[in-house]
Amino acid sequence: MTGSDISARARAIHASAWVIDAHADTPTEVFREPGYDFGRRMATGHVDLPRLREGGVDVQFLISWVPAELAAIPGASFAHAIELVEAIHRVIERTAGVRIATDSAGIRAAREAGEVAVMIGVEGGHAIENSLDKLRRLHDRGARYLTLTWNNANDWADASMSPPRHGGLTPFGRDVVRELNRLRMLVDVSHVSDDTFDDVLAVSSAPVIASHSGARAIADHPRNLSDRQLRDLARAGGVVGVNFFPAFLDEAHGRAFDRIEAEARALEERLLASHGDAERARRDARAWRGRELARLPQVPASAIADHIDHIVQVAGIDHVGLGSDFDGIATVPSDLPDVSALPRLTEILLRRGYDEAAVRQVLGGNFLRVIGQVLG
Repeated sequence: MTGSDISARARAIHASAWVIDAHADTPTEVFREPGYDFGRRMATGHVDLPRLREGGVDVQFLISWVPAELAAIPGASFAHAIELVEAIHRVIERTAGVRIATDSAGIRAAREAGEVAVMIGVEGGHAIENSLDKLRRLHDRGARYLTLTWNNANDWADASMSPPRHGGLTPFGRDVVRELNRLRMLVDVSHVSDDTFDDVLAVSSAPVIASHSGARAIADHPRNLSDRQLRDLARAGGVVGVNFFPAFLDEAHGRAFDRIEAEARALEERLLASHGDAERARRDARAWRGRELARLPQVPASAIADHIDHIVQVAGIDHVGLGSDFDGIATVPSDLPDVSALPRLTEILLRRGYDEAAVRQVLGGNFLRVIGQVLG
């Protein structure tokens, strides 16, 4: 699908709908670069203000992601999380046409002013370093959701991509969920293990989100949610933001991606052993990885709609939204290269028979509801 294939009806619906993307890792990529200008359209990456406007986005969650390796260094995880949160504030404050929002009133005010609202999420529960006080400090600086784990299990919650340590949440992990409820922060179960997912739903008194996940029945990957989990999340009033990463959208693509990742790591180790230059080994392995990823069969944006279809069938139209994971994914759908192309997804949904009301729910209405319920 090209831009010219988007109908006037799709463009009109998209322009008037609430469009909310629940997850983008853009701050990690560029927000700490000297002189970075979020207000300028970039030739690389997936998200900046001009492309958010072209994509009709009203609310963009920008994420303070904490690398797993920092968990082994006392103080490093929280320091990194705060550094990125502060970088988000600095970049947004100096960019005309965008503002930080912390609740539904704030995002409505931004829209009325013709501005894009940015909300802040923190990804990786190790960011709080086993301290509810540090969680409160992140909240005080505007963070409005916590992704309980990243790929790594932490001291109080198991993750979907690492061996289990606790069998779900520890007692302190339950306290974290309760404190998130008290603070009126969203609890994000993307990346958590199945046992952690169940424990969260048993503890949380508020709807929870999966900010950037998919349907496991369509692509069998631990990062996606099973039908049983989709139904449970829906019963709890939550929303799943469908991830745009082709490796999570298409099972065959995911297997090929995992193979390339493993081979790239092995190549880097061989190169390092050969010449001893770590930076050169990393650079050459990444270049090889990029060439191999470019050769993979393309996954179209219709695969995102496949996941939306399935979640609607299993959980209902009230419980699905968008969670692109832009700027945190190595490949993108062939016809949805960045956030500016989001109207294409509206066209796809309309062609599949979704009525206007349903399209509006998927684009952002469902996340808007949960933001209002949890954040106020």
